[in-house]
Amino acid sequence: MSAETSHLTTAPAAGGRTRTIALVVILLASFMDLLDVTIVNVTVPAIRAELGASPAQVQWMLAGYTLAFALGIITGARLGDLYGYRRVFLVGIAGFVAASALCGAAPTADALVAARVVQGVFAAAMVPQVLSQIQLMYQPHERGGAMAAFSSLSGLAAAAGPILGAALLEADVSGLGWRSVFWLNVPVGLVALVVAARVLPQGRGAARPRLDLAGMGICAAGLLLILFPLIAGSEGRPWPIWTYLCLVAGVAVLAGFHRHQRRLGERGRLPLVEVSLFQVRSVGGGLLVQFLFFVPVMGFFFTFMQLLQSGLGMTPMEAGLTMLPWPIATTVAAALGAAVLLPRLGRVTVQLGLVVLAVGFAVLAVTATAATPGTGSLAFLPGVVVGGLGMGLTVAPLAQLTLEKVPAEQAGSGSGLFNTVAQVAASVGVAVIGTIFFPLLTGRSAEATHGYGTAFGVTIWVSLALLAVTVAVSFLLPRRS
Repeated sequence: MSAETSHLTTAPAAGGRTRTIALVVILLASFMDLLDVTIVNVTVPAIRAELGASPAQVQWMLAGYTLAFALGIITGARLGDLYGYRRVFLVGIAGFVAASALCGAAPTADALVAARVVQGVFAAAMVPQVLSQIQLMYQPHERGGAMAAFSSLSGLAAAAGPILGAALLEADVSGLGWRSVFWLNVPVGLVALVVAARVLPQGRGAARPRLDLAGMGICAAGLLLILFPLIAGSEGRPWPIWTYLCLVAGVAVLAGFHRHQRRLGERGRLPLVEVSLFQVRSVGGGLLVQFLFFVPVMGFFFTFMQLLQSGLGMTPMEAGLTMLPWPIATTVAAALGAAVLLPRLGRVTVQLGLVVLAVGFAVLAVTATAATPGTGSLAFLPGVVVGGLGMGLTVAPLAQLTLEKVPAEQAGSGSGLFNTVAQVAASVGVAVIGTIFFPLLTGRSAEATHGYGTAFGVTIWVSLALLAVTVAVSFLLPRRS
């Protein structure tokens, strides 16, 4: 999830126990960020019940974090180059811990949304320094194990998030309930902060990049103008005229952002987004596939937990265990897709993954529509496993096919852009799918289970349409790796 990397001004730190401790600390910080994306989904019903959160507020709790992270991650990487990786990492983790405490103490839904946005901002400062520190501490021939550990964190967080969140909810330590999910970050983060200050090496980039704060502001305005009416639309129908005007304005502002970035590049300055990369067919096509793919997937993660807990009455632990096979299947299929299928099938691997994911979604839609309060986790197992396999077959090969033709001198920009698009798509996915899901529940309180199953089924069919478009766009990817 790093944005950009650069040549370092200091030699890698000496090996030994200190370096191992330093690696554990930075990986722990990265894991906290990933966990806070996955763990909140299982707590949403409890948050809604205690704080009386509206559907729009619930969506902002998830989308606000990922959007702030997406907008800040490239700037966070450049801050490390400018002011030192250790210094920016320490500021990031300290801010993340403070924001976690604000989340845990939030008296209202709006306060929780604001704290989540602050969390995302500091995560964007903290996370990019992880890969920079690995580069600083390890010689190129030594980085394999550290990079493998870093790469495995996303799968581990996806598996651990729902289970850990459910365990904390059911334990209800000191009556904290869902708040313990955020308070957990405080002692862990403080320990990591103290240790990191002692063991992380100094270092910064050899280059002195300028910050494109104007570009970040323009991009933020454009995305907010699009996301705000989408999420506000989850409150019901019909949409007022201002929502359509906001959408049009958002598209216009993002077009202005594109022009701003292109002009910076033409003047020899470092833009926030290297728009020249879009001229590489595999990059432009791959980023579009990335976006279209993550919108339905992240929307699914959000609505599936609503169905299981609020619709079917499962406990948080039952819901977490129902979801657990998905990340396991994704991890297995990702390794198979990248190492075995991609060299033989090329882009067909991605297309196969999208089709398998669509089959899993369809099975889940049928299961959900017929579900009753007595429906258990096993009924959803086939769809969850197949969907997870489809996601795994897609994600790893897609990254390789998208980025392999990026020039070496722009590798950091390409990687940062790829990860930023995924985070933006996560925000849009929660907004779009949630806006379809919640209005369908209106007036169905007497038939809660049927209403949730029907609403979930509708969102899945919309997701299948998006996946069909994604398959068509995937032909822009290189035929072979």
